[in-house]
Amino acid sequence: MSEFDEKAATWDKNPERLERAKLFAEEMRNNIDLDRVEMAMEYGCGTGLLSFALRDDLEDVTLMDESAAMIQATNDKCERRDIRHFHPIQYNLLEEELPEQRFDLIFTMMTMHHVKDTNKILGIFQKMLNPKGSLVLIDLETEDGSFHDFDFDGHLGFDQEELEEKIENAGLEVLSYHVPDAIEAERNGEMNEYPVFILIARKN
Repeated sequence: MSEFDEKAATWDKNPERLERAKLFAEEMRNNIDLDRVEMAMEYGCGTGLLSFALRDDLEDVTLMDESAAMIQATNDKCERRDIRHFHPIQYNLLEEELPEQRFDLIFTMMTMHHVKDTNKILGIFQKMLNPKGSLVLIDLETEDGSFHDFDFDGHLGFDQEELEEKIENAGLEVLSYHVPDAIEAERNGEMNEYPVFILIARKN
């Protein structure tokens, strides 16, 4: 069982996660014409907090995650709230065959730093986007390795310049980047701040 399977049942009980989802949903509304999005996908959705914050803005959403428990929690929320335009699926994009479905919008929040092969996943996103489709990445800026309080072998956040170069190499155009939020966490008796960026790119 993964750490995310273990945390699925209590994931939504963290009020800071809920507020962060609302904040970045508003960022997306302000920077993307969501009325033109017919098909969207949240990658690494967890319990779908960001998708749920955008539930009234998006017509059709695939919620994808590798964690069976997270997808079950998302399914349960959809059933309780009678949400019919969300489609949660357990799927590993890096190991399984590329789905046939294509999207006008792919978004992901606090997931990319867990994906070891950044270039590969960006290339997959590029293939899964329709022409003029948008990619939204929400994640940590470069941090000192103290963000995770457990053994972690992913990325210690991202450097803006390096990430933008990778995105452009994948065939996408970076439209905007800014840092509207920071996660506060106590480490070794001190409060640390970990800036969180939103990057918006487009497939031409």
